[in-house]
Amino acid sequence: MQAKVNTLCLAKRKPKWLTLRFIEFTSTESVFYSSANNLKGSSALIVIYKNGLTSKTMQYIASQSIHPATVFLNQNEITKRHCNIRWFNQTSEIKRCGHGTLAAANFLIGYLGYCPEVFTSMSNERFTIRVKKQRAQLLLKSIEPKKSELAEGELQSVFSVAIKAAYTTADKNGYTVVLFNKEFNKEFNKEFSKKFDKAVEKDDLKSVHVDFKALCALHKNAVIALSIKNKDKKNAIAHFRYFAPQFGVNEDSATGSAISVIAPLLFRLYSLNKAKLIQQSNNGALLNYEFNNAKVVIY
Repeated sequence: MQAKVNTLCLAKRKPKWLTLRFIEFTSTESVFYSSANNLKGSSALIVIYKNGLTSKTMQYIASQSIHPATVFLNQNEITKRHCNIRWFNQTSEIKRCGHGTLAAANFLIGYLGYCPEVFTSMSNERFTIRVKKQRAQLLLKSIEPKKSELAEGELQSVFSVAIKAAYTTADKNGYTVVLFNKEFNKEFNKEFSKKFDKAVEKDDLKSVHVDFKALCALHKNAVIALSIKNKDKKNAIAHFRYFAPQFGVNEDSATGSAISVIAPLLFRLYSLNKAKLIQQSNNGALLNYEFNNAKVVIY
């Protein structure tokens, strides 16, 4: 994982909200990109603010941003061991955001030479940071998904290929992981066959089509599509995509928080405690992780 910084204004003409008296400064940061593999990763707008910034104003600022996540940190907390953190997309507050947290940590390391050891979300979840070679690593507690025939049945009509199994962490506001048949079927269900005339390419998640309207109506969780590419423990590779239209994002470009669910599932199914994860979004992303003792380190 690499990170790069673009400091301060995003345009030649400053957005109106930059003139607000409680905005100290802003920056942008990209994570999970790989130039060698032509994967762009994802970016976040980092907003350092003074006391007085309201949730309503945070949402307004995020709505004006071109970035998938806008991260808010209080100026009085960024030099301490513990720091509160909030994330917003263009339409709503984000409950947990791995890529935004790593982006914030890497920015503070570059800007201050220091970042807090723990970021705490509005739901009191702790996002622990480790620093290695002046780069941040994110430590999360794993979330163990359970096999769910109910979720499998709900989602069969959402995807253009047959689901082999589904695993879910909760009935609402959680995550659902779907695995497809080893070799993707070339026959679409009736709804999708009317819309698409190309056969689904073998073992390629990019070719899977999603009915976002149906997903939003039928299922309450964010959905992770997962495919294992190489089971060798030394060179394990998996592909995934992340869909969350229920939370204002049809498909996310790079999703660190999803690894807290993917890692324990890959360990259960294939005894893998680390792997390279390629997120097959339009931008593409490369995420590395290690899984031990019910904890996931993402970098």
